[in-house]
Amino acid sequence: MASKSKDVRIEQLRIFQKRLDLRLQQLAQKGIGEKEAQKDPLVKSLKSKIKETNIRITAIEKFVKIAEALVQAKVQKQAEPKQKKGDKEPKKQSVPAGEEKPKKQKKQSADTEEAPKKRTSKKEE
Repeated sequence: MASKSKDVRIEQLRIFQKRLDLRLQQLAQKGIGEKEAQKDPLVKSLKSKIKETNIRITAIEKFVKIAEALVQAKVQKQAEPKQKKGDKEPKKQSVPAGEEKPKKQKKQSADTEEAPKKRTSKKEE
């Protein structure tokens, strides 16, 4: 199971780098050049694991920074003086004294002026 701990990830990174160095030394002793060594399946695998581990470490650092920012915001919020419920006033849109909003008038259509039609069922007809 993958660990979410930064310390464990750093240790994994160190192990992968050590394995990669050993593999490159073994290939060099066999007389395989640097370009051919990069094509070795084990070298490719170790490099990909190192890359993934680096990405995960940066993601962990990102979350740690976010958590620290949230903690600081919480501390600042608690340090501010608390306002009472009665102190808060609802925001009202102020209308200048001479201007009032025109009231909307309801339009009455010809259909509404007449009495509503009575529905009849088939049995009554």
